[in-house]
Amino acid sequence: MVFEDGQKLTVLKHTLSGFFGRIMDEAALLDPRTFLSRRKLTMRGALPSEYLRRWAVLHDIFGLPTMYEGITSTHLSEPQMAVAQPYIEQDDADPAELGDVIQFMEAHGFAKVDPARIAIPEVADVTWYRQRDGILITDAHARNFRKETTTGALVPVDLVVSLIPPGITQTLSEPLSAWQPREEE
Repeated sequence: MVFEDGQKLTVLKHTLSGFFGRIMDEAALLDPRTFLSRRKLTMRGALPSEYLRRWAVLHDIFGLPTMYEGITSTHLSEPQMAVAQPYIEQDDADPAELGDVIQFMEAHGFAKVDPARIAIPEVADVTWYRQRDGILITDAHARNFRKETTTGALVPVDLVVSLIPPGITQTLSEPLSAWQPREEE
């Protein structure tokens, strides 16, 4: 759930009750044509720590500050996590398009993942991998980006991030190193 403040300065995001987003992971899945197991990328529910790490990685590589605001819950619901981001003004007549996303991801060193390696059709064409530090990003649909009104800069606001440490992938190219957050200046 996404809430804008009245002054359009901040966007507050709440996870669904008891659900902390999704994350991409590798799994051995049965191929019904060959009856053999094949490793593919698939989605699973994220742990709370993975949900928070997602925002830290996105901030580090793309610069959008996302602040953890806390946990909300009532006696009627399971906990929800809340994060806040700056509001990004966008001209609705000129939204982000898939071509913009492709150019943006490539400029940040990402390569599109072969759709044959992905088990989920909805994200097969919007999944990217940066081998140098093992960052896997999916759900990179144009709707998950905002095109800033005054500069035209593309800003990712809701991507799914997974870290692929060296030595565990059988589906992607081996990462050259593990992701390390940049030093704050």
